[in-house]
Amino acid sequence: LRPYRNSDIKEQFKAIRASLKEIGPWLPFAHPDYSIEETQKWIKASPANWKAGTQYNFCILDAKDGSIIGGCGISDIGEGRSRCNLGYWVRSDRTGQGIAVAATKLLAKWGFEVLELKRIEIVVAVENARSLRVAEKAGAKREGVLRNRLNIRNIVHDAVMHSLVPGEV
Repeated sequence: LRPYRNSDIKEQFKAIRASLKEIGPWLPFAHPDYSIEETQKWIKASPANWKAGTQYNFCILDAKDGSIIGGCGISDIGEGRSRCNLGYWVRSDRTGQGIAVAATKLLAKWGFEVLELKRIEIVVAVENARSLRVAEKAGAKREGVLRNRLNIRNIVHDAVMHSLVPGEV
């Protein structure tokens, strides 16, 4: 994992476009008309979000060749760093290899050690079986189903709340 750089724009865009079919139903930014300008705007805003302490986004890199194979981040940080949301995605041609699980564990460890978070939440639509498996394999505890919790492009989904607390990763 490493923070995004401006030099990642083209590769990040290609990774997202190559994965729209699979990630599109679950990630609001991954819509059919997703553009490189959206990638540019998002990556260029990243340093300011870090400085403000509102979001910490990382690209997931292939250990062999350094290519971008996904992304993960911490956002929605509560007052006093009492809680946050952790999200992840992996390129469609790289799923099923444990990449998202490893990234989730690394990011959670970083969040507890560096940001001194008290609780990390992973909120996943009940229909998103792959992402639910990632949360469970990463050691997050399933706490229950939250009705009408996610609104993704005007489609409302029930969601499973998972959590991690310090000492569990």
